[in-house]
Amino acid sequence: MKPAPSPPPRLLLGATSLDLPVFATRDRALEVAGRFREPESLAVTLIKSLDAGAEAVYAGPSSTLRAALAELRRPVPILARLPLTPPGDDLHYEHPLLVEPVEDDAVGHGWSDMRAGVTALGMLPATLEGNLVARVAARCERQAPALGARELRGVAIAAPVTDLALAAGQARFFERMTKFGRARFGGVAGFETHNLAVLLARLHEWGIEPDFVIGAINPRGFRMFPDPASVLAVMKPPSIPVIATELRAGGTIPLASGARYAREQGAWGLLPELVDLDDVAGELRAIALER
Repeated sequence: MKPAPSPPPRLLLGATSLDLPVFATRDRALEVAGRFREPESLAVTLIKSLDAGAEAVYAGPSSTLRAALAELRRPVPILARLPLTPPGDDLHYEHPLLVEPVEDDAVGHGWSDMRAGVTALGMLPATLEGNLVARVAARCERQAPALGARELRGVAIAAPVTDLALAAGQARFFERMTKFGRARFGGVAGFETHNLAVLLARLHEWGIEPDFVIGAINPRGFRMFPDPASVLAVMKPPSIPVIATELRAGGTIPLASGARYAREQGAWGLLPELVDLDDVAGELRAIALER
């Protein structure tokens, strides 16, 4: 019998703002990008975040993060956000057995298209049906090494993919990707979403229990779709563990206030992003001590 997955992290440092659009002013986004332009600066920040209480870093395939991790002797636990879904990606995934060469350095580093195709053979029936599961799994396989991580805590399926499957009512997608994520990444498996209330309600209805979900929770209801009341209603116990993001409501409230609110509403864990932090170690330590 396989041991049960370890619990999902209670406190993570989000590093997706290094490469993906964020809800912050342009000046703020440029400031953060400049602060971590040098790999050494980001590497030091990652270690300080772990020492301050963060259990893992939440990140996708990124040349910026990979360069920082290469500077360190100490492994940094990564909760992987996969697959990489750049802005404008229409999610028309390539056939996993006939994948095209990857030009993006952050994605193509250290992986072969042939190996991605061989891995997808295990899901051949689903592939022949054109099933989203096989396509997403193959892309995750191909992109995983680009993380540059020596220690993985698990995987979260990126929100654009999660919400596509949710809109299509594909219960099997969530069931199979949970199993795939646990087996492939040797840790916890969950889903990032921009529709937290709907996702939790459907997962309960389908009887599917991933290890966690990631979604917005803050006192202003920022990005809590379809509305804050619906989100809070489905978080009542027993609920799938929720890791709260958008804690600062787009930078309009202090991190401590957002973190406190999320915990009061039953959030399992907290996920502040680099773009929301001025003193990374100090602010993480403060909310870690309030647990």
